Amino acid sequence: MAQVGKRSYVSAKRNAQAESTKRAILHAAQKLFTTHGYVRTTMQDVADEAEVAVQTVYAVFGNKRELLRQVLEAAVAGDGDVALVVQAMSEEPDPQRRARLDAVVSTQISQRILPIYRVVREAAAVDTDFAATADAITPQRRVDMRAAARVLAGQDGLKVPLEEAVGTLYVLYSPEVFAHLTEDLGWSVKRYERWLATMLQRTLLLESS
Repeated sequence: MAQVGKRSYVSAKRNAQAESTKRAILHAAQKLFTTHGYVRTTMQDVADEAEVAVQTVYAVFGNKRELLRQVLEAAVAGDGDVALVVQAMSEEPDPQRRARLDAVVSTQISQRILPIYRVVREAAAVDTDFAATADAITPQRRVDMRAAARVLAGQDGLKVPLEEAVGTLYVLYSPEVFAHLTEDLGWSVKRYERWLATMLQRTLLLESS
C-alpha cells in the first residue's frame, strides 16, 4: 500500500510539473505572438522565453499551428474565471443581473482574445494549413453562442427564438465589435461593458416578473 501511495504521489507531482510547463509555454507564446507576430515567432523563441528546451515545446504542442490554437483557447478560458461566472449566471434568477454578469465576463474575454485574434488572422493569411484550423473557429463559435444563449435565458427564456439569439450574440461578442468601439470610437472598457449589458437586456431578455 505504501508503494502504491508513493507511485500516486510521484504521478501527481509529474502531472503538476507538466501542467506548469505547459502554462509557461502558453504564456511565452502569447507574449511573443502578440509582440512579434506569427511569422516572426519561432518555436525556439518560445522555448527560450519559457526557459525550456525546444524539444519540450514540440513534445507538448507538436507544431506552431497547434500552439497558437491552444493560446487562443487559453485566452478564452482565462484563469478559471469564465467557468465561475457561468456558474453564477446559471444560479442567478434575475435576468437583468444575468445580463450584467454576462457583460462582465464577455468584456474580459474580448480584452484577452483581441490581440490573439489578430495573430490568428495573420497566421491564416500566410499559413494554408493553419487556415483550415481558423475556419473551424467559426462553427465552434456558433456552438459556444448557443450554449451562452441558453445560460443567459435562465428559467425565464428569451424574447426571441434561440437561433436569433445565437446570431445576436455572435455579433455582440465579436472581437471586431469590441475593437471598433474601444479603439476606433475611443470608448472606455467600462462604457463598452455597460453598453453590452444594455444590448443583452433590450434585445434578448424578458423583463423580470
